[in-house]
Amino acid sequence: MYAAILAGEAAGGDSRGKQAASLLVVKEKAGYGGHNDRFLDLRVDDHPTPLIELGRLLKLHDLYLGSTPQDKKVKIDAVLTEQLQQTLQRLGYYTGEVTGLWDDKTQDAFYRFAGVENLEERIDAPKGLIDPPALAFIKEKFFQ
Repeated sequence: MYAAILAGEAAGGDSRGKQAASLLVVKEKAGYGGHNDRFLDLRVDDHPTPLIELGRLLKLHDLYLGSTPQDKKVKIDAVLTEQLQQTLQRLGYYTGEVTGLWDDKTQDAFYRFAGVENLEERIDAPKGLIDPPALAFIKEKFFQ
């Protein structure tokens, strides 16, 4: 639907100008926790670039509320573990040595970090798995 909105804008858009954009997608029990029918309900009001902002909000919606099939999740290997330990150490979540071992202390620090970033549904710390969108977000925002 977002692509259709962008195509409409590219074809000339609203002659009254650009100020707001919204998307509402309703599907039975598809809302947060299955408690309502609003799968997606995003609004951008009084914004200089509402379509760009709507696109940013869609990415965040996917990050926080999307899911990845188990077989598409990324295994947290020794190299990634070391990068995460360094990052978590710098952010104050991890106080151990940077070893590259996905041990209980690393898992606990990562889970606490994921909770603060609202990514706990995107990780499986005991199995050492993470969704690709969550990993991309962490790398972009936190890795140095």
